[in-house]
Amino acid sequence: MFTNDNTECSTKISIISQNKYDDWLAKQPSFIKNWCISNNFKGENPKILKIPYPDGRLKEVVIGEGTDKDLSGVSQYASLNEGNYYIFSKFARSSDFDIQKAWSWGNYKFQSLPKKNFLYVKNKDDIEFLNFYSETLNFSRNLINSPANEINPISFYKKIKNSNLFSYFKFNNYTPPEFKLNFPLTYAVGKSSNSQPHAIHLSNKKILKKDKPLIIIGKGVTFDTGGVNIKPGNSMRNMKKDMGGSAIAISLFLLANYLLKKTKIVLIIPLAENSISSKAMRPGDIYSSYSGKKVEISHTDAEGRLLLADAIELACKYNPKLILDFATLTGAARVALGEDLPAYFTNDEGIANKIEKLNKNDTRCWRLPLYKSYKNKLHSDVANICNASLDGMAGAITAALFLEEFLKPINTPWVHVDTFAWSNGSFLSTKGAALQGLDIMIEFLKNNYQ
Repeated sequence: MFTNDNTECSTKISIISQNKYDDWLAKQPSFIKNWCISNNFKGENPKILKIPYPDGRLKEVVIGEGTDKDLSGVSQYASLNEGNYYIFSKFARSSDFDIQKAWSWGNYKFQSLPKKNFLYVKNKDDIEFLNFYSETLNFSRNLINSPANEINPISFYKKIKNSNLFSYFKFNNYTPPEFKLNFPLTYAVGKSSNSQPHAIHLSNKKILKKDKPLIIIGKGVTFDTGGVNIKPGNSMRNMKKDMGGSAIAISLFLLANYLLKKTKIVLIIPLAENSISSKAMRPGDIYSSYSGKKVEISHTDAEGRLLLADAIELACKYNPKLILDFATLTGAARVALGEDLPAYFTNDEGIANKIEKLNKNDTRCWRLPLYKSYKNKLHSDVANICNASLDGMAGAITAALFLEEFLKPINTPWVHVDTFAWSNGSFLSTKGAALQGLDIMIEFLKNNYQ
């Protein structure tokens, strides 16, 4: 996908910021000027312009970047014919490296071999990483796009265990009795399914008691009916992607392991299918977490946070330097911020400041508050906490507050990302799996956890 062989037949791809469009156009020959005018191209995002030679062969590709460092236009890469290309970015706002990473997004297609499109990269040291980056992204997006009749808790685990990407890592496996003991809330969610709940728990190095590893967690609900509080049909249509948080966590773990050679990293993914049967959990049921915290089920469609609560309690046993979780957790976050912009929460102001520095010129996630007064919405008369508020207000915040209750100690550094993991065709991809929040968290880890 990436090469340092810039052959004579490579086709030029110009990335043009709308703010710099006039400067770029002024330097073009009259044929290209006229072609841009006749096609009403002005550097808008996302828009692609294919410029031919007089004989009809493709001469150049121009992609609009809009007015910001917004690379959603690279979804148009998918429309390019197979061949060799190189990037011209003099009139772009985005860096060459960001544009190159975006190439990985734009050339993906579910369940098919990647097109033989090769992008010339001048810096040879970047090629290995960019190809690995593409491989991890494709792996995670394939997981999300796969139908639920192919991906269940057991098959999900086997896909990870049998992948060459994970051949160097140490897996902790759980027998059914061990699983029920260590992941009791996940078991409560998944016990109604024919595919029994499971967990991925692995590390890149041997973890000693004195170590303070980085912990990455992903919500792995392979399909979500909503349980007894069943979702309406249109809300269930894409619930195969409810394990999207786990797919993002997988990519982050692999990339962090590649970039942070000395850092000890643990990946925890609780897996369950939220189905309906006579065994299904019900509103009013009470279940105990691993630490003994009593949770009253107020709504069975607030199941993802139960899986995360298990993983957070397990993570805290490591005395970690950071817990970072990803989850397709609430519709409230999507209502507030839309599909492309994930919400994040953190209990550490120093961490928040570092993330906001990365957001300064290129907003890729948005902080929501852990507003403590809303914790009252999770009050239970018969347990330590309810899993969800019933008034429908502040859904993303109350979900985060629920998760925070399982931190021990409460000030354990923690970041929670409430993401969509899907695109309706606007986030660097065609419709289907997306990994919103991944890139900014890669940068955050790379900058702070070497």
